[in-house]
Amino acid sequence: MGDIKDILGISRESGAAAAPKPARPTIKKPEGMSREVFQLLVGDSTIHAGPQGLPAMPLHSPKEAFKEKRARVIGWEWRGFTNSARDDSLQLYHWAKNNDKSSDYTFSRFNKKLKALSYTDEEYERHLKHPAWDKSESALLFELCRRFDLRWPVVHDRFPEGRTLEQLKERYYDMCRALLLARSAAPDATQDFSEHPLAKFRFDAKHERERKVEFERLYARTEQEVRNEVLRLEQAKALEAKMKAQKKLQKAGSRAAGLAALRSSLSENGLGGGTELAVSGLPSLAGLMDAPRKHRVAEVWLRSKDISSKRPVSEKQHALFEERMAQLKMPARPLATEPVVQLYNQCRAHVVLLVELESKLKKLEYEKNLLLMRKHGGGGSGGAPQQGHSYGSSGKRARAEGATASQKRSHH
Repeated sequence: MGDIKDILGISRESGAAAAPKPARPTIKKPEGMSREVFQLLVGDSTIHAGPQGLPAMPLHSPKEAFKEKRARVIGWEWRGFTNSARDDSLQLYHWAKNNDKSSDYTFSRFNKKLKALSYTDEEYERHLKHPAWDKSESALLFELCRRFDLRWPVVHDRFPEGRTLEQLKERYYDMCRALLLARSAAPDATQDFSEHPLAKFRFDAKHERERKVEFERLYARTEQEVRNEVLRLEQAKALEAKMKAQKKLQKAGSRAAGLAALRSSLSENGLGGGTELAVSGLPSLAGLMDAPRKHRVAEVWLRSKDISSKRPVSEKQHALFEERMAQLKMPARPLATEPVVQLYNQCRAHVVLLVELESKLKKLEYEKNLLLMRKHGGGGSGGAPQQGHSYGSSGKRARAEGATASQKRSHH
């Protein structure tokens, strides 16, 4: 620095005194940390944060070290308790926490008792008498039901012999139903029990016996019987699916319904043979022979609205259809009487079918001639299809393919 000042002619004593460099803070390695980890932390602090940045670790130890959070210890004590589910005043003891101040048994809330009905002697004499049951048996039945919470196998086991389980259930539910209905119909009744479940429920002993017999039969089945039953169920499902498919195909307006109506119409004229094979694939078959539907809006309408306007689906066949109608001298608007409209609609449907069958026949003849030409090698014009017929778009494509194929063969 002094040599530069001499070259520039500046006195070495001139200028402010150089500012002292700030002292770099020294970081003491904490106890328990390895030297390699300490060097990495100090290096990251210097590179990323810079000299004035925040260090990656504290420069000075905190005044108080980290303290472990102390959990409050809950003690236990030997304490007595009572059980509200018991009828006596028995007191037992168990270990309980100090912060649990309840004196009742914890699980007593799960003791749910049945709210069984009770009756007086007067109510029994007026509403609950039964020729097959005496008063003592009925009282015993109600007492056992109240004692064992309607656990019917236990009630039946405690009841004297001579009564079946179904008889006990039938007698109990009939008495409850009669008792509630009588109390609802009383003149001084303060509450309506007609919507009570016991008042609406009627036990069917016959159905219960049949259910148990059927269950026993199912339980006693052999493996072979189970396999046969599964097989019959699968066959029944397949048959049901087939019936649904047939019903769907035979609905009004479908191709199956149209084919059935056409076959019936042609059979009347002795032309029913081979109908299904001949008309397969025709686009206008669906709904072709259906009767005109009733108009939705008007209850009364002109019969001329029932005149059919059916035409071939393909627009290229409309000209041929009109030509056929003219040849048969079919009027555009016939006299709208009931027999005329019915015959006109049938004739129009037959003409539509005739035009489509003629088009299909020409297409099949062309394909037949094309196959014969390919079979004989394509030589000469004797096997070529006739050009005077109109075969439609498919026929034109077939002629083009045949001409391309013959050119390739002649070229080779």
